[in-house]
Amino acid sequence: PNKEKYELDALPGEMDKLQAKIAKLEPELADPNLYAKDPKRFNTLSAELAEAQARLAAAEDRWLELEAMREELEG
Repeated sequence: PNKEKYELDALPGEMDKLQAKIAKLEPELADPNLYAKDPKRFNTLSAELAEAQARLAAAEDRWLELEAMREELEG
């Protein structure tokens, strides 16, 4: 249970970091000229965004799972 509690406590900070990264990447990728100007950068940023979004979704799922376990234990 200690490992899960630590993970439950740490996940919100990790989710905040990922949300900040996504918020930073999205406006740059929204530039309609980015692909034409720098296709390599566009591809790199697209991959980073997809990875950050996938990691955020996984972290959110894990947080919900741990939160449900905690509530069940505290009942």
